[in-house]
Amino acid sequence: MVKEILKISKYAEIRWRYFVIGIVFMILNALLNGISIFSVVPLMDNIIAGKKVILPEKLPVYVSARLEPMVNFLNALPPPSVLKYIIGFIIISIGLKGLFSYLNRYYFNLFGLNLLTDIRDRMYRKMATLSIDFFVYGKAGEITSRLIYDVNLLRQMFVSHLPGIIFQGTLAVVYLVIIFTVDWKMSLLAMLIFPPLLYPIYRTGRRLRKLGKKIQESHAKIGNLIYEGVYGQQIIKAYNQEEEIIKRFSDENKRIFRTVMACTKRIILIGPFTEIMSVLGASGLLYYGANKVMAGSLSSGFLILFFVALFSIISPLKSVGVDYVNIKQDSSALPRIFSFLDTKISVLDTGKEVFSGLREGIEFQGVYFSYGRKEVLQDITFYLKKGERIGIVGPTGVGKTSLIGLLLRFYEPEKGQILIDGKDIRSYKLETLREHIGFVPQEPILFNDTLKRNISLSENPDMERVKKAADIAGIKDFIESLPDGYETIAGDRGMSFSGGQKQLISVARAIYRDPEIIILDEATASLDSHSEKTLQEAMERIMKSRTVFIIAHRLSTLRSVDRIIVLKEGRIVEEGSHNQLVEKKGEYYHFWELQIH
Repeated sequence: MVKEILKISKYAEIRWRYFVIGIVFMILNALLNGISIFSVVPLMDNIIAGKKVILPEKLPVYVSARLEPMVNFLNALPPPSVLKYIIGFIIISIGLKGLFSYLNRYYFNLFGLNLLTDIRDRMYRKMATLSIDFFVYGKAGEITSRLIYDVNLLRQMFVSHLPGIIFQGTLAVVYLVIIFTVDWKMSLLAMLIFPPLLYPIYRTGRRLRKLGKKIQESHAKIGNLIYEGVYGQQIIKAYNQEEEIIKRFSDENKRIFRTVMACTKRIILIGPFTEIMSVLGASGLLYYGANKVMAGSLSSGFLILFFVALFSIISPLKSVGVDYVNIKQDSSALPRIFSFLDTKISVLDTGKEVFSGLREGIEFQGVYFSYGRKEVLQDITFYLKKGERIGIVGPTGVGKTSLIGLLLRFYEPEKGQILIDGKDIRSYKLETLREHIGFVPQEPILFNDTLKRNISLSENPDMERVKKAADIAGIKDFIESLPDGYETIAGDRGMSFSGGQKQLISVARAIYRDPEIIILDEATASLDSHSEKTLQEAMERIMKSRTVFIIAHRLSTLRSVDRIIVLKEGRIVEEGSHNQLVEKKGEYYHFWELQIH
């Protein structure tokens, strides 16, 4: 566990100065807690018992040398004066303790929250830079759980439990020093109660770490079920799956309940157990100490001081035990966070050259690609001249979207290479390559933001360009008819708009970039006839003088392209214009016949 906590420095900036300052004020606070209880000695001996304070026998020389002048001074004073000194001492002690407590908590929060902010930022940055293949296999709910739930566990550990265990541990040490100073023999007897206290706490901590891991896994599943429940509402309702998803959620929720209760049961048992063991041990010590007072070898004030310090150890020990098991439970989030931050990026941006624009053409040269063990594309070879428009056709799952994903460098080919102007696209800086490509995906993606930002993907967009892009896409009049116009919030995944409207906004986004290369992945799939006609007209306007890839199931949208490649079982089986392929009466002709009849 300690190694894992220290390993965090590999992933986040640790501001140790705040930690050290917090420790200093924490130690001062703990020392004042210990020193303040010395006021019980003159209170009991001088004021209540009306006797003189007697230092314990066999007190260490360096301690008695410092305490003796103070004891003589108090013994020489009348009880009312001693009382005034005691009250003044208590007031000053409480004031200083409050100040030191505030400062140590402030600096520990500053330390912990800075650390967690940095980790959360790095996790989100990691998520944003991971390759597309991670999200193909990863679950949205699980990723959300790691960024929110797991990081919140670390917040509890660094802001609450770790400072707590350090402070309470220091406090326990201070009280231990006091009881050993008063009477080391009684203190050794007191130590006999500690081993049985610590063993069950240790065992509980190990068990809670395992249970904590189960809780995190269940929270990830819950997050995923919530995400699917929100995202899939149409299918859920259309197929009467409400009871099914409620049951799945309820089962997982009950599993969390049982696991959390198992943790809670173990945690709450620690307090009563330590208290019972402490009281049993203290009872024997009370008998031993009272005999020493009656024999005159120890004053009643120092005996009370001993027991005040001894019983004061109980609370810190309970807190240390509870904080320890909580740290064990919370630290189970660390391997998951480390695993996420250690995820390898499959598409590395190692290019050195700035891509300034297409001059000659794009070539796929013997490209192979697989998802895991499933081979998707095999020996894909073709050349596309600048300004040429190419259609990509084939049955579902044949690899059409994967092909254009390779051009965008969402994935890397296993074999072969993709060349732009004769150079491997991996030689170009990834950001500069994508700046020259406009992408319209099959499923339009809108963010919960204004339409102007959805089109421009910019905090401060050029409104003239936004309006021009909307006009070319054929949605300018529609947007301006809305009450808030371009300031209209799209809502979660653009749910307030129809599929066709979302797709046209997605097209306007591609137009805003004014790219040299345009990729349309089933752009007309979710459009009605009117919207499709609007889109076709818009695309005819922007495709002039641009290099275009069009993936389409509706073959009528490909009649005007320069060339069509037909994929079957991951290979190119036909290539030519629409008319050439129809006349050939091969695979393309088969698709064409199915659609026109």
